[in-house]
Amino acid sequence: MVGTQPLRVAPLLLLTMRGRGHQEGRRPSPVVLGAVLAATLVVLWGGYGRHWSWTGINGKTATLWDWLHLLLLPVAFGALPIWLSRKNRLGRRHKGIAVALMSAFTLLVLIGYTAPWGWTGFLGNKLWDWLELLALPVAVALTPVYGELAERWNRRYTYVAMGALLLLFVAVLGGYLGNWGWTGFRGNTLWDWLHLLLLPLLLPTLVVPALMPVVTAGLTPVAEEPPSAERPPPAASPAPESPAQSTPAAQSASHRS
Repeated sequence: MVGTQPLRVAPLLLLTMRGRGHQEGRRPSPVVLGAVLAATLVVLWGGYGRHWSWTGINGKTATLWDWLHLLLLPVAFGALPIWLSRKNRLGRRHKGIAVALMSAFTLLVLIGYTAPWGWTGFLGNKLWDWLELLALPVAVALTPVYGELAERWNRRYTYVAMGALLLLFVAVLGGYLGNWGWTGFRGNTLWDWLHLLLLPLLLPTLVVPALMPVVTAGLTPVAEEPPSAERPPPAASPAPESPAQSTPAAQSASHRS
């Protein structure tokens, strides 16, 4: 059953997203980052290596699955302002790295289920659990491309979306009617589906259109005003004539006066 934690955390995350635009440029000092990294390593070493009970971190309570639940949404949200501030999209090299990482993670998931590797924590989690894990972070990570997808939407995207919806529909029917245990759908009610999909569906339809102007205004550097056209120098006023350069008529008039 889905908890209400995503719904409680989301408003705070949205406010954080709004405030990042005003705080861009303020980077934490290397000393602070080093102290946080050192403290994290000590806690991990104490939890996994020395079995400090107060940390609550060990091979059973903090598997890779648990770390994904803890960090996936904050990482997606933390990377959002960076992505929004980029003027150009990801290049071919970055896309290749992303595909390689996704392939490696997919292979790790398969091995985690088939080997099985206990430290991954994947064994026992069903399709419903993966939807709980990925729905909101994926929706947040795709936020910058919603507008672009809407502008470039074509028949190919329609076929892909229809295919994904068809696969999900088949899995739902199999889970509820065919009792496919690997789906984990049986027992989840409409209320659970609303908890699962409410925010991922609201992000592209309501939240993103409302917050995108605020975020982009804070993250996009203001374009410098074009230099104004140079004004022509003012015409030089004629220098007063010296007595030696005065005309004879002017000299005679001055003598008569």
